[in-house]
Amino acid sequence: MFSTLLICRKQLRDVFNSMVLHGTIMQILDLFISTGKPHNLVDYLMPDDTKSYKPASPSNGDSSTPADVTKFDQLMVETRAVLSSAEFINVIDVSLRTVVDAVVEDMMGVQLGGGSPSSGMVLAKLLPRVAQMGPLLLEEPSKNRFIQIIQKAPEVEFFFTLLYANMPTL
Repeated sequence: MFSTLLICRKQLRDVFNSMVLHGTIMQILDLFISTGKPHNLVDYLMPDDTKSYKPASPSNGDSSTPADVTKFDQLMVETRAVLSSAEFINVIDVSLRTVVDAVVEDMMGVQLGGGSPSSGMVLAKLLPRVAQMGPLLLEEPSKNRFIQIIQKAPEVEFFFTLLYANMPTL
């Protein structure tokens, strides 16, 4: 995180209000999810293994069913295609922005160590609150407030409706 703050050119004595905190978190996320190498989100989620993800050449002339491709290999190819799609990247963007809004609201809503929400607080005092948010973000999904917020986003609901409506039956 410290090296990322250096990239964002923030120092521990800098004062953060909710707008600055939101902007900084979004800078970090934009760096993480950028589509250019080496920071491609799909590569973080599903590292490329060219042997596993490239369909083998078809045998017996049937181009629809390659001989060496297992169901797992096909699933991996399809998963990579979904994760690489513009629609999924949009869902990730909407989801992350929604969570960042909620996290910033939680972190700046109750000030620790003085300061008002408009004046903010120095980064050195804010970092422990950032660290405390980690476990809240990783709570059990059925109890996780942030996952529930994401699930209610119309773009997310629409994406998964389309995804599951277009799934082949096995």
